[in-house]
Amino acid sequence: MDLRPGYGAFVHTPTESEADQLLAVRALLETESARLAAENASDEQIGLLRDLVSAGYTATQRADIDVVVQANADFHRTVTEASGNRVLAELAAQVDRRVRWYYAPVAHVRGAASWDEHAALVDVIENRDADAALRLMNEHTERTRRTYHEQVDGADSDS
Repeated sequence: MDLRPGYGAFVHTPTESEADQLLAVRALLETESARLAAENASDEQIGLLRDLVSAGYTATQRADIDVVVQANADFHRTVTEASGNRVLAELAAQVDRRVRWYYAPVAHVRGAASWDEHAALVDVIENRDADAALRLMNEHTERTRRTYHEQVDGADSDS
């Protein structure tokens, strides 16, 4: 929200550069979260991650974008909480509040592939493979970032 004295409050539309910077910060936080989650996640957290993957697939099949976006946010939040690092979780939550609306335009494009990536991530977290968790989360966040830019660039060229 941008406040302009004498004019009121306006929804801030981020530039492509701002979006890219925010998505880059998200990737850094979430790759470290995934690595730590592979070392620290409880069985209960792994079960919750599996439930969220299932909910994400179901919402994707129903084309319920609001539920997909919420399930995605819950999945990433749970990975970060499973890291065991409270400061990391707090920072990731701050970034998530700003990133969530970037995900909505790409949710339908990423579709089931995003949930396939989530499922593979849960597998490596459960297997306690920290290096694979870091790699998979990095690839996942990069695919989402690229898809976002393709959508934005495509929308700009359509104008």
